[in-house]
Order: sequence, then C-alpha cells, then structure tokens
Amino acid sequence: MAASALPANAIVQAETYYLPPPPRRGQPAQDWSQIPGAELIYKWAEYRLGRRVPVPTATVPDHPGLYARIDDGRWLAECDACRSAWIVSVRDPRFGCVECRRDWVPLIVPADVPAAEAEALALTSRFWWHPEDPRNPNPPLPPEPEPPVEPESEEPQP
Repeated sequence: MAASALPANAIVQAETYYLPPPPRRGQPAQDWSQIPGAELIYKWAEYRLGRRVPVPTATVPDHPGLYARIDDGRWLAECDACRSAWIVSVRDPRFGCVECRRDWVPLIVPADVPAAEAEALALTSRFWWHPEDPRNPNPPLPPEPEPPVEPESEEPQP
C-alpha cells in the first residue's frame, strides 16, 4: 500500500496546497505570499490548469454561505452551483469557483478551527463536517429529552 502524500500531522489549506511553480533556470522564484488565501486558486489554476479565470470582484447577494469541511485531510468547500470542490482557506473565508466562475460567497468555518483539525487528525480517514451543515452525513444527535417528572402524590388529608 502506498503512503499518503498528505502530511500526517496537519490539515492542508489553500495556503499550503496552491503553491507557485518551481522557478525556471536562471529566473527568480515567483512570490505568492502576498496573495490572499481565497485567491490562490486563481493563480494556481492559471499555471497548473491553463485557465485564466479572473478573480471575482463582487459577492453573490443574499447567499447564505457554503460550509467548509475536512475531506481526507484537506479543507474543502463544494460549489453549490456546479458541484466542483476546491481546497479552501479557513483564514480567508471566501469561496469563488474556478469552474463556473461565480462571484465570492461566504465560507462558513468552525468557530474553533484547531479543535476541528484535532478531531479530524485523531481519525484514520481525517474527515470532519460542520455540525450545522445540512449535507453532513453524520449530523449530531439531538439532545435526549428529559424524562418526565412524576408529580408527587399527595396523601388525602383526614
């Protein structure tokens, strides 16, 4: 069985996945360190996929947002318009799709990102879903209802 190419002790985000190409001989290396995390996919798609997709400048109005999830050790979000999934940045919570070229939509990330990552790293398959995500295949169970309290029986007074 081949070993995983993913790091064993970290969850991959856009900042660690979408990296510039190696420098050509005699050329300086490209510096993508000043590009916001959500916009790295556009630079990467240009060099890696040969797609020149403009970075969105607008936001989809009244969009409720997309949930980020950990999928086999990578922070992903899935476009609700075309179903393409891309590695996302939880530090720059915006999602734009290179496939359907949609404008930015809010990215819903957990309030405690390190806790979600620790929970995923404790598993062998490294999957984690936001508890409020309606597409979560294992939603949290609702709290158990309290058992009804039996009223104390009153003894009749003589």
